[in-house]
Amino acid sequence: MAKVNVTIVGLGFVGSSIGLAVKASKADVKVIGHDKEPTVARKALKKGAVDKADWNLISACEQADIIVIATPLMAVKETMEAIAPYIKPGCLVTDTATIKGPVISWADEILPDEVNFIGGNPIIENTTEITGADAASAEVLKDALYCLIPSPKASGSSMELATAFVTSLGARPYFLAAAEHDGLMAGVEHLPFVMAATLMATFR
Repeated sequence: MAKVNVTIVGLGFVGSSIGLAVKASKADVKVIGHDKEPTVARKALKKGAVDKADWNLISACEQADIIVIATPLMAVKETMEAIAPYIKPGCLVTDTATIKGPVISWADEILPDEVNFIGGNPIIENTTEITGADAASAEVLKDALYCLIPSPKASGSSMELATAFVTSLGARPYFLAAAEHDGLMAGVEHLPFVMAATLMATFR
C-alpha cells in the first residue's frame, strides 16, 4: 500500500484490533484514533493500536485517506452525519457493522458524492473473557474473512484500496452485495436457535 492516513472511529475490540493489525503490517501508515470515551482511547493508545488519539472527531477525520467507523450500528449514522462536511474528496470510508443494508443507505444519503463508501465486516470474535481494547489483537484478523460491500457509487480505485487495506491486515477480502451479506449473517445469528429448536423437536 502507498502511504495513507488511517482514522479509526471507535476503539473497542474491533477498532483496536484493526489498528494493531495496521501497525503490525509495517506499512508506512499513520493511524489516528477517536473514541467518545477518553479512557477507551487512552487504552488503545497505550496498547499501540493508534499513533495518536484525537478527542475531536472532526480533526481526527478531516485529513484521513481511509476512515474506519468501528462503532455500534446506530452510532454509524451519527458519525457519518458529523464528519460528512469535513471528509476530503477521494477518501474511502468503511465500517465494521454486522448489518449492511441500512449502512449502505445511510452512506448514499449522507456522504458527499466525491467520497467512496465500502461497507466492511471482519468476521472475528473475542475468545477471551477480557473485553474492549484490552482484548484487541492483530492476530484475530490473520486469515479472517473480511466482507466488503460497496456502495453503488464506489469507484473502482476505492475497491482496489479497500482490498489492499484488508489484505494488509492479514485478512481475506470477500466482496458481496448487501442483501446477500445480511441474509448470510442472519442465518449465522439464528443458527443456534434453529439447532436448539430442532433438538427439542427430536426429543419430544
